[in-house]
Amino acid sequence: MSYGHYGFPIIRPSDWLPLTPAQKGTLVRRFIRQAHRARARAIGRVLLGWARYLRHRQRVRDLATLSAMDDMSLRDIGVNRTEIRRAIQEGTDLKPAR
Repeated sequence: MSYGHYGFPIIRPSDWLPLTPAQKGTLVRRFIRQAHRARARAIGRVLLGWARYLRHRQRVRDLATLSAMDDMSLRDIGVNRTEIRRAIQEGTDLKPAR
């Protein structure tokens, strides 16, 4: 048996035919486990990418909201116009001081 991309075994018909039913069953179960792990990794990568995208979109919305505010409103929450990007990147909790 040879191994291919990512260490997955390559089974050719000439390798498969001489195997006993028990050996075939073992291989099939192994392939199924590998497929489940690969699917779980792929789903995890997709979810991680989606979460990053959502965080990015939130930062863009926050930047647009703060940029649209006037200087007096920004001063009320303790940020001047030049600090908007830094405040968003650091995740500063921007609440109006009352």
